Amino acid sequence: MNLKKLLVIPLCGLMLAATSCGDYVGKEKSHPFFVKAETCRASGGYNEAAQYYEEFLNVCPRSPVAHYELASLYADHLNDPYRAIYHYQRYLELDRNSPDAENIRKFIDGSKRKIFEQLSTQFESADTVRAYAEAAKTKKALDQYVAYTKKIQAQNKQLREQNEEMRKRIETFKLRVETYTRESEQFRLKVEELQKKAREAERRIQAQEKLAAEPEKTEKPEVKNPEPEKTNPVPAQETKTEPSTPLDEQPVPPGAGPSDPVKDKPDNWESADVSAQSPNAVAGRNAEEAKPVPPKPQVIRHTVKSGDTLFKIAIKYYGRSSAVRILREANRETLKGRDFLRVGQVLIIPPDPSKEKKP
Repeated sequence: MNLKKLLVIPLCGLMLAATSCGDYVGKEKSHPFFVKAETCRASGGYNEAAQYYEEFLNVCPRSPVAHYELASLYADHLNDPYRAIYHYQRYLELDRNSPDAENIRKFIDGSKRKIFEQLSTQFESADTVRAYAEAAKTKKALDQYVAYTKKIQAQNKQLREQNEEMRKRIETFKLRVETYTRESEQFRLKVEELQKKAREAERRIQAQEKLAAEPEKTEKPEVKNPEPEKTNPVPAQETKTEPSTPLDEQPVPPGAGPSDPVKDKPDNWESADVSAQSPNAVAGRNAEEAKPVPPKPQVIRHTVKSGDTLFKIAIKYYGRSSAVRILREANRETLKGRDFLRVGQVLIIPPDPSKEKKP
């Protein structure tokens, strides 16, 4: 058989080993390749059965059962004593304590005799030296096949190690995904909580704006002349009205001078009896107290546009950048301690405290 044909099956095995992994020693009949090989062999498809056995050995190269089945197939049905010898020898290497070891050695000797007979029949007219040369060439090809098979097995081992490393990486990635999922859920709950607080703040702002927009109802107090208290009548005394004289011309009391100035008015002179004051003064004071209180300035709502900043808004409504602190205080729940604004955000513009009239 041509050497190229001998190398086709191991190459296929290498491709399958890249996608398969596992040790089926003792569990050969559970693998689909081994099952297909047995089925083809039972139905007379020996070549196809040999291919499936080879594919199974690429997956599980240390299976003595597979080597034995393949060796018997090459020896009994495919007339390939070279491969039969190789697989019989592999069987003995893998199962050194096999009770069939003696029979396997006899099978190897039978295959060697078959090789000798084939060479003798093919080269019966050639001399012995030429026959030995052909045998050496055949042995060399067999050695190359064995070496290539071992190389394939080493590559399979490397692939299994890579698959194991990849499996560990996948497990690590799964753990990371689970961690990220938990963190994402926690972040989602925090976002929902913040959104809830934002909605509550928005409702409070709307309620405050609604109250500020309603005109304040102020009632003017009715001015009534105070009724004089009913007291026992006192006989009126005659009073003499003296002409008023300027303060600097009034006579100085006796004994008063630069060293003895006139005593000041008592501290409670303003709280004197109201009845002593003139009616016009009382009416004027009551009218002043009855003046309506001017309504409070309404709160303005500003919707943030592209390019707006707190400093620009402060200059727009207050005429100075230092009024930023007023905006921060009024929008404390919305800004959360940051001056970052987003388009569409609604800010409360309270009245300027410096322009409110103090009583």
